[in-house]
Amino acid sequence: MRALRLCEILLEVIVAALMLALVVMVFTNVVLRFAFSSGIVVTEELSRITLSLLVFIGSVLALIQHGHIAMTMMIDRFSPGLKKVAVLATGAIMVYCNWLLADGSWVQAKLNFSSNYPLSGLPSETIYVVAAICGLLMTIIILARMLLILVGRMPPEQFFQSASANLGE
Repeated sequence: MRALRLCEILLEVIVAALMLALVVMVFTNVVLRFAFSSGIVVTEELSRITLSLLVFIGSVLALIQHGHIAMTMMIDRFSPGLKKVAVLATGAIMVYCNWLLADGSWVQAKLNFSSNYPLSGLPSETIYVVAAICGLLMTIIILARMLLILVGRMPPEQFFQSASANLGE
């Protein structure tokens, strides 16, 4: 569990660093354009790449922290056995969608291995590789949670828990 918490902290630090870099790039470019009628052209490309990385890494972090939206009106009324069936069905759909993300991103990465972004010169497969890794990580997280629920080490309600569930406490 300690290793998982360290991974979560590492992702939080990466997300914070990406957000800081994005704010600095965009703010600097806005000030330069407003005050001096010029800007740093490469920051437009870098901010687009940074935002994409932020979204993918942030989605993994949100899954770890149960930060995604959960609609549990029906699930809350299910019996424990039916909740396990719902976990299996929902988990299978989520795993399939993440597989589509990972597989499609990897195909795009292979297609873009030989090209670079025009202004920064960074490899254009960067975003696709990160998307594939994020799809794989989210699949592992979902499968681990499904396994914990099936063996009885995690209540099924926790699979569907959202961050808003903790607000009332």
